[in-house]
Amino acid sequence: MIESRWKFLTSIWGVGGARLFTAGVLVSHAVAAWFNAGFLSADEHYQIIEFAQYKLGRQSAAALAWEFPERMRPALQPWLAAMAIRLHHAIGVTSPFTIAFSLRLLSTTIAVVAAFELCRRCLRPVSSRLLKQIALFLALLLWITPMAHARFSSENWGGMWFAIGLYLMLDALDASSDDRRQSTFIAVCAGLAWSAAIDFRFQMAVAVAGAVLWLLFVRRGPAAVVAAIALAFAVGCSLSAVLDYWLYGAWTLTPLNYVRVNLIQHRAETYGTGPWWMIVVYLGVVLIPPFSLAVIALLAVGSWYARRDVLVWTAVPFVAVHAAISHKEPRFLLPLLYLIGPWIAVCASSLPAQLRESLSRWRRSLATVVVTFCAVNLLVLGVTITLPVNDRIALDRWLRDESERGLRTVYALSPRKTGVPPEVTNSFYKSAIVMKPMTMARLSDDVRDRPAFVYYRGSETPPELAALGCMPVFRTYPAWLTESTLCRRFADVETDSICRLDGPRELPK
Repeated sequence: MIESRWKFLTSIWGVGGARLFTAGVLVSHAVAAWFNAGFLSADEHYQIIEFAQYKLGRQSAAALAWEFPERMRPALQPWLAAMAIRLHHAIGVTSPFTIAFSLRLLSTTIAVVAAFELCRRCLRPVSSRLLKQIALFLALLLWITPMAHARFSSENWGGMWFAIGLYLMLDALDASSDDRRQSTFIAVCAGLAWSAAIDFRFQMAVAVAGAVLWLLFVRRGPAAVVAAIALAFAVGCSLSAVLDYWLYGAWTLTPLNYVRVNLIQHRAETYGTGPWWMIVVYLGVVLIPPFSLAVIALLAVGSWYARRDVLVWTAVPFVAVHAAISHKEPRFLLPLLYLIGPWIAVCASSLPAQLRESLSRWRRSLATVVVTFCAVNLLVLGVTITLPVNDRIALDRWLRDESERGLRTVYALSPRKTGVPPEVTNSFYKSAIVMKPMTMARLSDDVRDRPAFVYYRGSETPPELAALGCMPVFRTYPAWLTESTLCRRFADVETDSICRLDGPRELPK
């Protein structure tokens, strides 16, 4: 049996350290859930929230992303979103921003529990207190983790429920010799969790397959546990097919449709391709260069020595498959955040004793490196939990607030960049304000004689508007941030801006 949660924390951090660590985790995740509005990728909104809106009768099928007619996206997450929207409306909460925050708060709550509980199980073979501290720190306070945990995205929810299924499987194995009934029940929960993980994110099938192979050939788990997991998994997949029918109105196999469109027809490659080593680059950025160079080398070498550990059987195939697939995006690796901390600790503790002894001679230098890494990480963490990586709904929030004050028209110098085709619309955050296209040469008489708001892209006010005294009243990001070379190089963000023109005025011919 595993030790209690508080005993586990105090054995690693001490009483004072455990309290400080717990407070840091809770505060950072709560702040990230509050400030990290919007969505990292269009898929997170247009293939989940808008699908839910369609089932609620608030969006047309023609205005959905192209994946909908292909029937290649699972219905579980849109169904959860639809239930959340219905529940909020039933209690009188209609603001889409409040509903979205609730989904982020739900995501981060489950994510913290999943990451922590997985560490409790997977760190048992690790004897070093320092390695356990590093594992917990990376699992819950890595600079990107609180922000990623707050996402109601397929990547986060797929990784989350895979982690839950993994630690439930380990619990079922521990309980099998003591209480077969309890072991069977836990195994059933593990199978259901894994079916949900794959339904949230089909790519999690690779990690699940790795865990099952470990269960069969390394741990040689009891037949009752294996059978319970398999049966529950099959039931979960059947329920997923029922939900897919709810979404599409016809029986379909969304996983096969996904494979057919993205892998056989290569539709995903139209969004860009990358060499296999881009996965290493993504990992290097997440683990903070130049420290990440040593960490990646440790994972490569340590995974061989820890080749009988379940984390290696799940993480290595997951990374390898994503390296082999042509279309790559950094967000595809977000499920690894649930594994990275304990995986590093297990790899380090599995190194040959002679190598660990030689490294211990550099203990003081290694301690300096660890402290420096933590300091840099906490500095970046303070930015990521308060400043959204890509706040695509900040403009929607401003428009909704102004529409409640009576504003009905905003004149647009350029079309708004949404990252989706123009026929795909956002019904969830939509306000009563109309974005009316215009040019400087064709401003209407209404704009000439009364105050007006003008939308443009970028942080700098166009010279023609500046000459008329157009005062900026909204920017998605501060000008100093988007104008910096560092931001332009490493962050794919574009500022939406609105300025106010006060009439009467003379307009340029």
